[in-house]
Amino acid sequence: MTDPARNETVRTFYGEMPFNYWSDVSQAANSVRSNPLQAYCDLDDLLEGMQTPSVLEIGCGAGWASNSLALHYGANVTAVDFTATALDRAREVSAHLGLEAQTRFIESDLFRFETEQTFDLVLSIGVLHHTHDCRRAFAKAASFVKPGGYLFVGLYHLYGRRPFLGMFHDILATEGEEAAFDRYAALHSQSQDATHVKSWFRDQVLHPQETQHSLEEVMGWLDDAGFALLSTNLNGYDDVSDRANMIETEKTFEALSNQRNRIEGRYFPGFFTVLAQR
Repeated sequence: MTDPARNETVRTFYGEMPFNYWSDVSQAANSVRSNPLQAYCDLDDLLEGMQTPSVLEIGCGAGWASNSLALHYGANVTAVDFTATALDRAREVSAHLGLEAQTRFIESDLFRFETEQTFDLVLSIGVLHHTHDCRRAFAKAASFVKPGGYLFVGLYHLYGRRPFLGMFHDILATEGEEAAFDRYAALHSQSQDATHVKSWFRDQVLHPQETQHSLEEVMGWLDDAGFALLSTNLNGYDDVSDRANMIETEKTFEALSNQRNRIEGRYFPGFFTVLAQR
């Protein structure tokens, strides 16, 4: 079952300002042209070897990933989100880049979305942990992957996330939201667009619904869904056969996050990705 009250809270939050939202369409299009998916080297390598892949994106937001998939990898993309404001921008960027024939944006709650189609790749980056039931959302996303296809998911990390959140909750409680935003902007200084930075700050610091998860937990989800883990950024995309070692290693990310965020003043929000195959 869905949770209408929490769903509406999250929908309203993103309706005010979607994540990764630039002040104008041209800047958003330029961010797509820079191919932000190259930041995920395992996903980039996979896509480079696929011919016209069919892709489903769960929680596409303003369309940076979906439009990047279409522009740089020739993908045919079905993209789902439940926020009209975000989808309007996603379609505007698609039109600006001439990608309308390759992208289809659908307004729907993930838990209510249905299609008979299965896909070469299903991805969801930074979305499922904002649902009321991440485990069930993960299983729903995985159900759309065709046999032999791939699943790519990014989630907030149980260990790496805590110091980041703790630091910003302390600032919010003692100095207020403006001071917290100033600290965030100093950490996340790659963008000079104030609207864009604010959209990231709201998503990562002020979000009304968030859970955090471990690689150990997600490996169990993959087992249950019949997927094999191929790679994760938590071990630098290295060999994933030694699960016990990866589970111990991920626990060290709490100390690493504290070192980066509080001591070094470097951006480390606590986020991990997994690539798996059905």
